[in-house]
Amino acid sequence: MHPKLPDTPHSLLSELRNPDSGSSWQLSWEKFLEIYYPALRTMCSNSYRFHTGGEEPAGEVIEDAVASVVSDFCTKAQHRYDPSKGKLRGFLKTMCNARIVDHLRKEKRMVPHAEMANLVDRHVQETTSAAHEDETESYRLALLHSLLEDVRLRVSPRQFTIFELVKLKSMPAEQAAAELCVKRGVIDNTVYRVMNILRELACRPEYKSEWKT
Repeated sequence: MHPKLPDTPHSLLSELRNPDSGSSWQLSWEKFLEIYYPALRTMCSNSYRFHTGGEEPAGEVIEDAVASVVSDFCTKAQHRYDPSKGKLRGFLKTMCNARIVDHLRKEKRMVPHAEMANLVDRHVQETTSAAHEDETESYRLALLHSLLEDVRLRVSPRQFTIFELVKLKSMPAEQAAAELCVKRGVIDNTVYRVMNILRELACRPEYKSEWKT
């Protein structure tokens, strides 16, 4: 369990920054991909449509771009991320945009450099427009999953199981108590404790700032 969250809303980044940790490195890499894949895919797709005037990208183009972003972030780029200079979403969005731009340049479909610089700036800044509501939604889902991973690190496996059954799977407390062979009071106390931890983490600046995307 981490005594203090790192300066991003993702405790797993502390493992990503230490590839010498063996199996935990691989687990963190896979967890990062699991949590952020939908958001990164949406970012890459929006970037492609933006630079091509609305053209739908081929699936393999987006898959290649996402794979490149995840590989780069998990091995190098995370060390360049500075939360004091901007949100993680903006950092990842810039990486996604760069991969799409690289692809389109190879296809020789890019506009002149000066105009492209302006387009890139506009694209990276357009994080709350109606055109990117899907991106905002997918990123917020990633944040929720990340928050749950942080909660998981703060409680025992059994406590998280109780929380998951009652709050995430909507199982009645009495049924959860019977299924886990514990008293109803254990269920209620555990859910109360875990919910307090969840609220505490969700109120931290690193989460609140990222949520306001």
